[in-house]
Amino acid sequence: MKKFLSVTLVLAIALTLSLSFVACKGDSQDVDKLTEIKYETLLADYLAYPDAANDAKMDTIERNVTQIYNDSSLSDAQKIAQIMDRITNNEVECAYFSYFRNQVGETKLGNNHGQLIYQRLRKQSDTLKDDTTIKLPINHNFGATETGFVTSADIRYVNDGKYNRMTKKSDIVYNKETGLLEVAQWKKHSKWNIDEDAKWSRSYSEARKTCVNWSVENIVDTSKTISMDIKTDANGNEYYELIFSVNVDVANADSTTTSRLEEDNSGKNMRYNYCNLTVEIWKNGLAKRYVIDESWSGKIGAAIVWYEGSAQSKSEIVFSYSKSDVDNYAKTDAIYQSLK
Repeated sequence: MKKFLSVTLVLAIALTLSLSFVACKGDSQDVDKLTEIKYETLLADYLAYPDAANDAKMDTIERNVTQIYNDSSLSDAQKIAQIMDRITNNEVECAYFSYFRNQVGETKLGNNHGQLIYQRLRKQSDTLKDDTTIKLPINHNFGATETGFVTSADIRYVNDGKYNRMTKKSDIVYNKETGLLEVAQWKKHSKWNIDEDAKWSRSYSEARKTCVNWSVENIVDTSKTISMDIKTDANGNEYYELIFSVNVDVANADSTTTSRLEEDNSGKNMRYNYCNLTVEIWKNGLAKRYVIDESWSGKIGAAIVWYEGSAQSKSEIVFSYSKSDVDNYAKTDAIYQSLK
């Protein structure tokens, strides 16, 4: 998977660790119980079937998910690998999309450990990119440098042909009422008011960061449960449900896969321990929902500071293909306007 495929897929964990040597103790929190997030407060149409513009885009794909699913010459493992590649490409081919990712896990750096929350809300079209990523360690005993590795908050905003990046000015706070990470005050990043076409973000290399891509075709573990079903939502819309695991021996033996993992996590000598997925895909070939249970281990750091590290995390990613959700970027624009 990327990070979440003549199939070219790179498995990669989206538990990306940003490099920072700044102490972030002010962001730290002790949280007794995590709150279940109500996704409809972020993406009103996340359970809705893709709108007409997106449905029309998928009609132009010659070998989409349904054709792969019905191909009797392929094994279920081969079908899943090709389907995952296809839906990664469909993120590029669709008219527009939004998604929210909530990832929670246990992270170990050297002799210290704690929980890590990673959240990402992205809204993307050919003219807009509204992308907020926030990471916060909770219930941990990390030192200042370790905390810096796993704490960050950024908004990457492309609108009207200009790229403006914002970063946190105040501490990250876990809102116990909503389950969301929040930053009250933002400031300009060094990358500000730079010419950029939002279409630049619509590429396969960018799409793989959403969840899954692999550089090897036999990535699905045939010794574990493989399930492929057609299901129907409450409104009568059909979708595919895939349940499978990654063959970590295959993933770890592939240099492209492991190099992607190291790149995404600022690490080296990294390996996957396990990765189990439940993937829901609308019948037209667009991703509906991912649930990922995964673990990796290796070295995390930079320059002369390296930690033996490991992580176990669970992620849920929900998608919307509604123009109204993409167009609802008023919150980010308000932050941008206040910093101008």
